[in-house]
Amino acid sequence: MAAPRPHPAKARTAGLRTFADVPVRAIRVPDDRLRSFDPDWAAVLAEMFLDSGQQTPIDLLAEGKGFVLISGLHRLEAAKLLRWSEIAAQIVPEDIFPSSDVLRRRELLENLARKDLNALERCEGLAELKAVHELLYPETRKGGDRKSRAFQEAQKNQTAIFAFCHHAAETTGLSDRAVRLAITIWQGLAPDSRARLKGTPLANKQSDLKALSELAAETQSRVLDLILAPVPKAMSVADALVVLAGRPPLSEAEKLFKSVSNSLSKLNSSGRAAVFRQHKTEILDLAQREGWFDA
Repeated sequence: MAAPRPHPAKARTAGLRTFADVPVRAIRVPDDRLRSFDPDWAAVLAEMFLDSGQQTPIDLLAEGKGFVLISGLHRLEAAKLLRWSEIAAQIVPEDIFPSSDVLRRRELLENLARKDLNALERCEGLAELKAVHELLYPETRKGGDRKSRAFQEAQKNQTAIFAFCHHAAETTGLSDRAVRLAITIWQGLAPDSRARLKGTPLANKQSDLKALSELAAETQSRVLDLILAPVPKAMSVADALVVLAGRPPLSEAEKLFKSVSNSLSKLNSSGRAAVFRQHKTEILDLAQREGWFDA
């Protein structure tokens, strides 16, 4: 069955952008993209394209006689799987983006608005977004003249970027606190740890990433040796630290007991009383067997 062609994108202009069918071979994909490529998702999109065609154009930046991909890698790869010669695209003129930093910021914001970034990718994206913004607006990095127009404009733009993260909370799970935490985690991870974590189950566990980022670089390496071994000797950062301390890791039952005990201690008196009432029969039975009332 032949794949439906993309929805007609007759070259038309909307504001500063042009919509058109673009030759797939003329599109260059940058090497430093934030979002990891998932071939399975590209295959799923190809099946969707077979059914109803391309619903959303990819975003491109005009570059000489060709184009640079801003967003839509999986849609582009789906088109390649279907051997399309062209793909519907939204083209941004080269002169709109005076620097690669502005282009990179746009890509980061595009990716951070998606739901499918894992925890490590989100930390990396937000940390890079902060770094790119400081390159574009150095006044926000070191304070500068707080009365100057440049500083005030930079502050306004910085507020706008992190306001995006706040307002996108419903779809990305981000908040101002989440942004700060993600940046702190990324900055705390050693470069070698960042590289080793990519593509592992641990990359989607923010609590473990946070715990790992709080360790010295050498300890991070030893922890990852245990977790990422062909036959793992620990399943979490907490387990790995126990092993490094020379103690056997907690069993599942011990972990559950510790979790319940910690949660119970955090409840107020009325909350604990409600739990005790729910288990009243078991508590009274235990009290009688252990002679609590005889003391």
